[in-house]
Amino acid sequence: MKKIVVLFLILFEFIQAKELKIIALDWTMAETMMMLNYQPLAVGDKRIYNTWVKEPALPKDVKDVGLRVQPNIEYIINLQPDLIITSSLFSIDNYLLKNKIKIIDFYQNKKDVYSSINEGVLQIGILLNKKQEALNLIDDTRIFFETSKKKLRYTKPIAIVQFIDKKHLRIYNKHSLFGAVLDQLGLRNAYDKNTNNAWGVDIISFLDLLKFPKETKFIVIKPTPFVLDKELKQNPFYQKMNIFKDYNELEPIWSAGSLMSMRRFTKDLLKVIE
Repeated sequence: MKKIVVLFLILFEFIQAKELKIIALDWTMAETMMMLNYQPLAVGDKRIYNTWVKEPALPKDVKDVGLRVQPNIEYIINLQPDLIITSSLFSIDNYLLKNKIKIIDFYQNKKDVYSSINEGVLQIGILLNKKQEALNLIDDTRIFFETSKKKLRYTKPIAIVQFIDKKHLRIYNKHSLFGAVLDQLGLRNAYDKNTNNAWGVDIISFLDLLKFPKETKFIVIKPTPFVLDKELKQNPFYQKMNIFKDYNELEPIWSAGSLMSMRRFTKDLLKVIE
């Protein structure tokens, strides 16, 4: 009887230690998994992940299951995942996969995005049997923000945008990932209008840029669908705008990302405002 119990315990420990095959449809989930040293089996829209997220880079053997909003269900089934994690935005309705789908929304709390992201990280850590690693990551990030804030003496308002085209931009308020970073660093967000979505992003016309104070620091998050420096030299309207006299372009950072995106934005921002 003792031998049977011992064998059962060994088998149970083996099952617990075995890494689950997890598909992360949402890039935020994939980013978090990689930060916890847990490689996803597959990701949605992997082909453009590096364009918008960039870091942490996904290994070549991570599969691409197609569009996040409409993944290849047949391919997913053939991969035989143990679990599929995604957000409500990219949830899939398929009777063959329902018992394998776990919904985690990193941006469920519009009033406190930073706490909501931390909660998402912790949920994924628990799923991966890496709760302590997740708690350590959350704590390390908190210390990172506190340390970074002590170095700052910057007082100008900061506008954070992405160009959609030459006449329209996305702009991020305090309830966005970028706005949460500014808040943690004690910096002023130049855009204080509330939005009706969970990501704190609004769409504005390039004419709206005239409304910002002339001392505003203009931060452009790539990718940009045109060469910004070239456009500023050729476009007489842009040349007359005060906001373009103090601007910087930053490499792609996922605006609906996890703690890695927050830390990367902090590091890149500090390089241009310190």
